[in-house]
Amino acid sequence: MTAEEILASRFLGARHELLLFLGAALLGALLGGAYDILRALRLTFRHPSPLVFFEDAAFTVLFGLAFYTFCTGLTLGQLRFFVLLAMAAGFFAYLSTLGRLAVRAVSFVVNSAKRLLKRLGELLKKTAKLLCGVPFFKGEEEKMSEKPCTDRDV
Repeated sequence: MTAEEILASRFLGARHELLLFLGAALLGALLGGAYDILRALRLTFRHPSPLVFFEDAAFTVLFGLAFYTFCTGLTLGQLRFFVLLAMAAGFFAYLSTLGRLAVRAVSFVVNSAKRLLKRLGELLKKTAKLLCGVPFFKGEEEKMSEKPCTDRDV
């Protein structure tokens, strides 16, 4: 390979670079969506600081792997700085626009599920209290009458 061929292989062309930039921005926005799920779960369920650190570290590794895979697959194996900038731009653009709505929506769904499970738990507890006085086996009737039903029985 001559020096001219090597030099020519390093330049992708403006159209190709624009498409790469847009694709990388879209990939960054998709990664922003994945991070939003993580953010919504953090808002709903409190995490200890070490767990938050490891979640962020794992997400950073995921972001790096996505960047590397994108570059090796679409830029002839060359890591391009503009691809990294486009991914970061897409990520932050998503977080500042659709991300706010997505976190609210996911938090609403998760909080609704938590409330529903809490109500189901209360209903089961009330049902158990009601059934606490019903004898299930012969001979249990005397034991039930001697001991009143308490919260500890449930």
